[in-house]
Amino acid sequence: MKDLPLSEVYRLLEPGPVVPLTTARDGRPNVMTMSWHMMVDFEPPLVACVVSDADHSATALSATGECVTAIPEVDRAAKVVAVDGEIIQLDSAKP
Repeated sequence: MKDLPLSEVYRLLEPGPVVPLTTARDGRPNVMTMSWHMMVDFEPPLVACVVSDADHSATALSATGECVTAIPEVDRAAKVVAVDGEIIQLDSAKP
């Protein structure tokens, strides 16, 4: 994974790619894919997104106030598309 300064992340989110939103609660990790997100501010970087209150991601996010949004590299895109709420092994050595 390539680390970028937060001030440069907006250029990856602006086109509107599908990105994973990861949360965890009580030791239970959860990954959801989201396509509705947008940059709200650039300094500091602030991203807005919609998370339905009817799923585990919203419950975990409300309880902890924490989540991670990652922008997958191109070589991992096919594996990210397979996300269905379970943590998937993203080992590039496996198909």
